[in-house]
Amino acid sequence: MIRTLRVENLATIEELELELGAGLNVVTGETGTGKSVLLNAIALLCGRRVPSEAIRTGASSASVEAIIDAPELIERARGLGLAEDEEELLVSRRIAREGRGKVFVNGKLATVSLLQQLLGDSLEIVSQGEHQRLLRPQDQAGLLDRYGELAELAHEVADLHRRWRGLAGQIEERRANAAERARREDQLRFEIDQIDRADLGTWDMGELVGERSRLAHVERLGGTMAGLLEALGGDGGLRERVTAARSDLSSAAALDEQLAGTLAGLERASLELDEVEAVLERYAASLEADPARLAQVEERLDEFRRLQSRYGDTVDEILCYREAAFAEAEALGGGETRTAELERELADLGGALDAAARKLGRGRLRAGADLEARVTKELAALGLGRAALQVAFEPLSGKTAEGWDAPSGPSGRERASFLLAANPGEEPRRLRDAASGGELARLLLALRNVVRGAEDGHLLLFDEVDAGIGGATARNVGERLRSLASSHQIVCITHLPQVAALGQKHFRVHKRVRGGRTRTRVESLEANARVDELARMAGAGRVTDVARAHARELLASD
Repeated sequence: MIRTLRVENLATIEELELELGAGLNVVTGETGTGKSVLLNAIALLCGRRVPSEAIRTGASSASVEAIIDAPELIERARGLGLAEDEEELLVSRRIAREGRGKVFVNGKLATVSLLQQLLGDSLEIVSQGEHQRLLRPQDQAGLLDRYGELAELAHEVADLHRRWRGLAGQIEERRANAAERARREDQLRFEIDQIDRADLGTWDMGELVGERSRLAHVERLGGTMAGLLEALGGDGGLRERVTAARSDLSSAAALDEQLAGTLAGLERASLELDEVEAVLERYAASLEADPARLAQVEERLDEFRRLQSRYGDTVDEILCYREAAFAEAEALGGGETRTAELERELADLGGALDAAARKLGRGRLRAGADLEARVTKELAALGLGRAALQVAFEPLSGKTAEGWDAPSGPSGRERASFLLAANPGEEPRRLRDAASGGELARLLLALRNVVRGAEDGHLLLFDEVDAGIGGATARNVGERLRSLASSHQIVCITHLPQVAALGQKHFRVHKRVRGGRTRTRVESLEANARVDELARMAGAGRVTDVARAHARELLASD
């Protein structure tokens, strides 16, 4: 996962760069050479707090950089807005003696919180005093589900619970607002009926306004028509005068044909006067006072004004309001009938949730029993033969935050946690309380190795995993680390040649004092240099021919 790790000015490290391998990377060196400084370097990448005292004396800041090649982490970085089309990640964190440090991911400024989200669960230090992810009950429960291939069923339970809770909320809301919903539905039905009774689709508002004006002014219009007809056709009226003018103009046109066109225009005017007179006579004849009709038109116009004041300025707007009101009323409709339907749906959903949660619980019991047996067997091979793992299940209440009794909680009906009985007859205790130092590291190694198919792609840094062991147990520890490295990238700090010989890449840490300053160096070992380092470890610091022969045997048995 990490291809290159570069560290500057951290404790005794002035500058170092490691090209890590994909499998088991072992780090060796004499006590006090600075191997544990790698813990602080990895802790910085995990987003953890490292005190300013860790900065090398005389330096104003320390930094750790890593080139990471992991598709799932690159995709996570894209989701956090920290990557685009990159095929690898360059993560850099700098801590300052004064002021605030900085975090960069592919050159983009980030925060420590974002760094924790990106890498916090993927880079893990397995060491005494370190906060281990697998020591947290919530992570233990998730790991058991993945180990038992129950993750999909657990997701189904969570989804059913979410749907059950949402539907229960709807029912609760309907019950709480039943009176208000009924009042609102009644109001909407009244408004719909009011609009429907107006029968707006048959109305022509322009015609109604015109008819009202005509009926309201019949007498005035009749008097006006009588005067107009007298002016047009009475003695000395306009028609007589136009007829006389036409006769005179006809005589003049007989003497001068230039007047023929004007005569034609006057004749047309005479015909139009005839038409106007005929229209006015018909209109005058149609005028008739009709109080009943006037009252009916007034009533319709008043009704329209009332509708306008509530629902819209035009007929179209009022009809649009009616459609919206109808849709809302339909949604509210049904009252108790709809509530009863939802309650039946809730019962069905509750049954499905209960069945899925019980199935998940049975699967967890089977997976827990299998995990107990396999981890306990592993512990024996790692020198903890008297210890036994126990998977305990704590019942979970289905009661929601709102106080509703669901058939199951979102995580099921139980929560798994890992306990350890360090010796026969002792009460099982939490992992962090039951073992310490190397024992805890070996316990987590056993657990990780058994469940390695349930998760992969992590960087695991083991320190003190070989504390207090040797011989065949040391070899077993190394073989488990090598096996675990098929799923994870591992960096193991070790003092045992049996473990170091199984590393796929071997680094030696040593100190040099130059110019009065101590500097930690790391070198990658190959061939004879690796044999000499294993011989030093096997010979208690003395490199002899016998120790070299033993070292070659360890490498040959790899």
